[in-house]
Amino acid sequence: MCKSTVEKETHDRVLTAFYNERKRIIMANKSATNRKPIASGTKGFICLIVLCAVLVFVSCISLVGMPLDSEGVNILLPWVPMTGANWPASLPLDRTLGGGTYTDYTFTLPEGATAEDAVKVLKTRLNELGETDAAVSLKGDVIRVELRKMSDSLRGSKLALAVLQGHLEFNDPDGNVVLTEKDVTSAKVNVKSTSSAYSVYLDFTLTSEGKQKLADANPTFMNLNCDGESVASYVTISNGEVSAYVGTGDTAYSSAYNLSYLTNSGAVDAKLTQSGTGDVVASSGIVLNVVILLCAALLVCTLIYLVVIGKLTGISAFISVWCTVLLGMFFLATIVVPSSTMLHVSTLIAVLLGVLLSMYAAVTRTSAISAQIGEGSVPKQATKLGMKNAAKNVWIAHGGVLAVALILMIFAFSRSIGYALFAGVLASALSTLAMRAFQLCFTAITNKPALFGKVK
Repeated sequence: MCKSTVEKETHDRVLTAFYNERKRIIMANKSATNRKPIASGTKGFICLIVLCAVLVFVSCISLVGMPLDSEGVNILLPWVPMTGANWPASLPLDRTLGGGTYTDYTFTLPEGATAEDAVKVLKTRLNELGETDAAVSLKGDVIRVELRKMSDSLRGSKLALAVLQGHLEFNDPDGNVVLTEKDVTSAKVNVKSTSSAYSVYLDFTLTSEGKQKLADANPTFMNLNCDGESVASYVTISNGEVSAYVGTGDTAYSSAYNLSYLTNSGAVDAKLTQSGTGDVVASSGIVLNVVILLCAALLVCTLIYLVVIGKLTGISAFISVWCTVLLGMFFLATIVVPSSTMLHVSTLIAVLLGVLLSMYAAVTRTSAISAQIGEGSVPKQATKLGMKNAAKNVWIAHGGVLAVALILMIFAFSRSIGYALFAGVLASALSTLAMRAFQLCFTAITNKPALFGKVK
């Protein structure tokens, strides 16, 4: 093959490759030109559907709960009440709101002991167990203990621990009693960690008489019994201080904690025997229905007013109010209840104030956006300017309520109210994001000013 023929074939191949590549680029550009971008209205509609689905899902589980496994053993409890009669278990109530149960105990008194002393100790013990709403009283020849509504197992465990006598005996190796609970002022759990586990000790502080008894007996070590049962077989003495080795692990820690609880609350000299149980009527149970009906009425009135003055803007604002209810009650169940054990009337009033704060914010923002629409602004611009104009008043109101909540948190008697009020403020602040998100979707779908406020 001659040189000119080779050059010709090479030239043809290069030219063919060039034309093929050019054709591919032209077809790709043509395909890209024909592919239309997704309209902003379509994007807004898709986002709106997603947001509505999430809102409906969260609303449903907040009202009825949800099983977390196929067996239904682990359940997410509902946290938004629908009626007073079907109050969520996640929001325990005190006796005046939710009623409770009473348990009667007959008693046998040793010489020198009184029933009033036993009543006093039981009150102290229940208070230390977190049952600040419990009532202990002397009813003739029985001691009556009233507790809020709770599961039978929980009530049984609390009462079983509370009515123990709690008599301590420190015995020397020969079995002689060296000290009793009357020689102890307090007990404290002491944990010492090791590489594989942790050891649990119970350190006792003695009275001056107890220290003298210990010095007189001078035992090498002692055994510790509680109500006749062995608790620790090795109790050391060092410089007049007494420390009992209880064991290792969680079981030992639980035993030591219970023993310190009994020691610090004092012994019950009376021997108590359960004689009967019954129900305690909720004296203020009607308050629950009143609060729920009032909230429902306020929500309906707020929805109507917001839709009238703001139309789609009003719907966005109302969704923020509903999100405040969902978040506020969730915070109530997860923050307030663990810190205060139960809810009472003043706590419910604080929750209602949080909802009212959110309603105020919703109305203020909707009015500001509607005013911008009336001045001729397009929906997106009206939303931006309206939210900006309303921000000062809204956040001043939130700041004022937050300051009140923080002050209430300082004092023990009002701490739960402060927590509930703080939960409402936090929920209202976070729900602003919901209004912005839904408003963004609405303004992407349509740009008609008449759908977002009153047009002049």
